[in-house]
Amino acid sequence: MSDISQHSPICTLQRLKATPRLHAELAQWTAERPVALVLPCHAGEFARPALEGILAELSASPFLSEVLLPVNGLAAAEVPQVRRFLARRLKLPHRLLWCDPLQEPLAAHLPQFRPGKGSNVWLALGVLAQEKRAHFVLLADADVKTFRLEMLGRLGFALAHPELGFSFAKSYYPRVTDRIYGRVSRLFMAPLLQALVRAKGHLPLLDFLRAFRYPLAGECGLTLELASALPLEAGWGLEIGMLCDLFREADPRSVCQVDAGIRHDHKHQPLGDGRSGLVRMCGEIAQTLLAHLESEGMRPGKALFEAIGASFEREAAEALRRSAALARINALRFAHEQENAAVRLFSATLQEALAGRLAGAVPLPPLPAWKHAPAAAVRAVAEFSRG
Repeated sequence: MSDISQHSPICTLQRLKATPRLHAELAQWTAERPVALVLPCHAGEFARPALEGILAELSASPFLSEVLLPVNGLAAAEVPQVRRFLARRLKLPHRLLWCDPLQEPLAAHLPQFRPGKGSNVWLALGVLAQEKRAHFVLLADADVKTFRLEMLGRLGFALAHPELGFSFAKSYYPRVTDRIYGRVSRLFMAPLLQALVRAKGHLPLLDFLRAFRYPLAGECGLTLELASALPLEAGWGLEIGMLCDLFREADPRSVCQVDAGIRHDHKHQPLGDGRSGLVRMCGEIAQTLLAHLESEGMRPGKALFEAIGASFEREAAEALRRSAALARINALRFAHEQENAAVRLFSATLQEALAGRLAGAVPLPPLPAWKHAPAAAVRAVAEFSRG
């Protein structure tokens, strides 16, 4: 059984028991306030078994009005084949949104637009924002091997219940199989937030981010109105950037995190280097977070950044120790050498990000919120939605 603690600025909705009527009740509440799912994909997901399992689960949904699948990495000749694949396996209204043709025209107006999950999500939200048919939007990853419809149902319930008053809901879940996964969250994100607090103090933004049990989770839900007001990072900073902008746009009392009710297992990224894998992911997350902290008044400085780097090394070592203890008490495998290697690479990546900010490197801005999007983007997405 989950804990029942409520000790953070946002509400935590734990899964304490099975709730068989959850989906039926949600279907009633969303009959007049529809909920759409955005499921961003790379072309490679269509060759992996995880997506088929997700589509089978979604097909049983009584509460989703539509599924939008914004996809990049598809050749033109593959598009009809993918449409047939979806028609056979997804028994809900759905649309394939082929993103690749928009790369060149949109990049001419928005240099930060580049292929990937963030841009895919941004385009799908643009379609929904223009059509204004959905009231709620759910986001989910397309590579979750253990996906269950309950994950989305619990997010939707938190948003659509007429008395709860939430406009944003974020999933959290354990990343466990025969070992503990989630290295970026365990060994980079959590130590970085703690290091920033130690070096800079309890900034309101940092306390808000630390309230989330899994800030990098890809599954969340929000009202379409709020979705239209949030800028989005095009790259790996998508999730942390969204939470930073949420901090500015929403009352914390309208934000919750929801126990997904599943053990979450998805495609495991290699560590990689500064150009790929988890190391690149950490670099982009750090750059995004530092940029947001500077917009909140944190001024770059050599002494401050040295303190952040030194604190991170201590906090990451402690996170490693705690992960080992958690694995041992649960009789799980724990690869000390690989986990240590990850910490070393993550620390070096943070140092590079700090050095870049100190040298005045300016990261690409996020993609604009749709309520402030340039006219060229609006026209492109209007054409995109018809395709």
